[in-house]
Amino acid sequence: MNEYLKPLIKQFKGKQFNDFVEYVYSVFQKEIDSTKKKQDKDKYIKIRQSVLSYIIANEQAILIELNKNHK
Repeated sequence: MNEYLKPLIKQFKGKQFNDFVEYVYSVFQKEIDSTKKKQDKDKYIKIRQSVLSYIIANEQAILIELNKNHK
């Protein structure tokens, strides 16, 4: 599983897939907003895009992990 997802799944307090996608987006947006350098902002934007693409492509696996983590 993507190295960025495991901590995000553990920190997420819900079970809904759509809420998780929003959560991931907001976590990366906070990093982007708090970064001053354009190069770092671009890096976080690329990481966010790849993580969101992975989440959407692997929705069932993510749902299983969310349910496993929050029983």
